[in-house]
Amino acid sequence: MVGTRTTMAAALLVLAACNESGSGDGADDDACQGPKCDAVDDPSAEDTSAGTDGGSDSGTDGTTGGEGSVEPACYDRRSEAFNPNRLSFTPTALRWSCADIDSTPANERGQEYCEYFAIVSVPPTPAYPDPIPEVLGRNLGPEPEDGQTPVQLQLDADEIAALENSPDSIVGACVFTSWNADIDAPCGEECAAGEVLGVPIEPEVFRMKFDPNTNEAAITLLDDCANWLPPEGDASNPDDPLHDPFLRACELNTEINETQHRKSDNVICGAAVRMAECGCAVEGSSLPEALAPATDLGFRLGGWSGPSELPPGCRYENVVEDAQTLVVCDLTAAEVLQNASELKAWCRESYADDVVVHIGIEPSAVTCTPNPEDAYADDCPTHPWVLEP
Repeated sequence: MVGTRTTMAAALLVLAACNESGSGDGADDDACQGPKCDAVDDPSAEDTSAGTDGGSDSGTDGTTGGEGSVEPACYDRRSEAFNPNRLSFTPTALRWSCADIDSTPANERGQEYCEYFAIVSVPPTPAYPDPIPEVLGRNLGPEPEDGQTPVQLQLDADEIAALENSPDSIVGACVFTSWNADIDAPCGEECAAGEVLGVPIEPEVFRMKFDPNTNEAAITLLDDCANWLPPEGDASNPDDPLHDPFLRACELNTEINETQHRKSDNVICGAAVRMAECGCAVEGSSLPEALAPATDLGFRLGGWSGPSELPPGCRYENVVEDAQTLVVCDLTAAEVLQNASELKAWCRESYADDVVVHIGIEPSAVTCTPNPEDAYADDCPTHPWVLEP
């Protein structure tokens, strides 16, 4: 049993589908934005300060076209996605790190289809000869308001001395999980799961909790971005930022989901929008089902150098063999002692940027037939999902 020595984000918006006549089914006509509907106005134009992370100098004047038509957060996410050493768009995968953006409140960390927390098992002391592992900063429910397990590690004098006497010993771990909150382990109680520092690998502890971190949410996001009409740039203005595929998709994501601050949502939406604009289909499956199969526990975790290459000090621990949805990174006694006030923050600082979520794509299974009548179909590359700056 896990014990103690001392006593998101909002769900993704599911929007009504448009019918053949171009009006929303059961919704106001202005809310219909599907391929057979007219595009709606950008809701952010009324309050351009909403939903931004403050990290961009881009203006928002609420006008149609031009710099003011794109949320400032989109420029920040674009800069991250096209970091030459950490490209989000590759021929074989869509990628982003587990690290939340810097402005994410402490109680909302874990919004990138990857949640993380710390586990510590302090060396034996006279008061605690049989150490009880502490789980620190783990989300407890689908909303941030549901809280977390204790964030601060409480240590008495004997425990501090024990950590100081063995500063290089491994006594803790940063745990990164991409196990979807709505996916059960297919082997049920027969899973031969291991443990991390004495904590059994079971759904209650190691599965994600936030409502957006589900297979259903990923499917909905992919479906929305592939089927709803993104905003178009002004054809007479070659400098209109909406001609940029990433910004165009980010603005669509802003309109339908208001999650322009998330790296994951904008990478996923960017690829889905571009594949739709270029008439791409996946052999034997729909695009959402191909990229987010319900048969997987979640998106795979890896590193920037490869889908199975983890940062030094990290390893896979999975309830299902080869799932790659649980990554455990070592914490030394010195690290635990120095960061006992909030080890979850230390996990983010030390490992989260290099633990990478991968959505695998098999290029040979994708066939694209651009429609010449579509505004952005005349420059479709070989791999349309590989957005370029």
